[in-house]
Amino acid sequence: MATRYRARSYTTPSGGRRAARRLQEHRINRWVIALFVGVLALVIAIPAVGYFFTFVLPPRETIVNVNGSKHSLGQVFKRTQANINLELQLGSEPEIGTLPFTVVNDLITDELLRQNASKVNVFVTQDDITAEIRRLLYPAPPTGQQVDDAALEKEFQERLRQHLNLTRFTEGEYREVVRASLLRNRIRETLSDRVPTVAEQVYVHWIKVLEDDSVTQVQQRLAAGDSFESLARIYSRVDIAADDNGEVGWIPKGAYPTLDTFLFPSSGELEYSKVSDPIPAEDGSFYFLKVTDGPQTLEINETMRNRLQNRALQQWLEEQRAANFVDVNFTSAHYSWVISKIREMVPPSALAPSGS
Repeated sequence: MATRYRARSYTTPSGGRRAARRLQEHRINRWVIALFVGVLALVIAIPAVGYFFTFVLPPRETIVNVNGSKHSLGQVFKRTQANINLELQLGSEPEIGTLPFTVVNDLITDELLRQNASKVNVFVTQDDITAEIRRLLYPAPPTGQQVDDAALEKEFQERLRQHLNLTRFTEGEYREVVRASLLRNRIRETLSDRVPTVAEQVYVHWIKVLEDDSVTQVQQRLAAGDSFESLARIYSRVDIAADDNGEVGWIPKGAYPTLDTFLFPSSGELEYSKVSDPIPAEDGSFYFLKVTDGPQTLEINETMRNRLQNRALQQWLEEQRAANFVDVNFTSAHYSWVISKIREMVPPSALAPSGS
């Protein structure tokens, strides 16, 4: 049988070098492509990571924890924004510098009210909440006008819709806000039994100032002989308790706890018409006090009784805060995040300076 001849393939030295070079170039090209893809992925990932840490993660962080019931930074922002929108609608200038702290305290208070109201036999039902919302938003027809129930109901629903749009609350969130308000009022009424109707009182005048510069100026002008009444008209902050001349009237012990040391000295000896040094109060203001009569045991007027009822509620809340697990993690970074988000959404002309 004939043998078939098969040609043998072979590679010249120069061809082998070209093949090796092509293989090396191919490998380099793969590395370049892989590097390009990696850099592109990194470029895309950096904004995504930044977005996550700036916009996604912060709102989820827990700020308030009361016995395991947690409230996030997003909720702090939402409540702050709702309060600002409501104040702007009323024509007020929101104090955004302090509002986030107020909201954090409100979240704590609301939880303490919800979780501890039963201790004083106070309860709020869903029907109670519905009735309160209707009381707040249901339109009152003009006197003598024929009532169209369907039209009134339609207007009520529209008012509710507008309120939810303004605050950006869901209806469920709004109902929880109303629930907390009802609990606060009912517990306050329940605790009114702790407030006496008759008490020892002194007759008080004061100058209430906030700025340190005003404190110094009042001191200097009192020393120079200016009258107490004239300085009250010039320097006193707006205060529903006092008239323009600084006259307050009869005050019982406990209505202004930080002022009690001067108004009700342990020695029992009062120097009438002597003006006190500036006394710091809980709200950050300073009081120059003057007592002109008392102490006398008298019936407590409505204004002071309301204040004592508020004090009783505050004391009860302090007791609950001490008896319950309350954890707050509201840092300067959290505060700055809320303020920056507010400034993004509200025109600067509508806001009071934050002081930050």
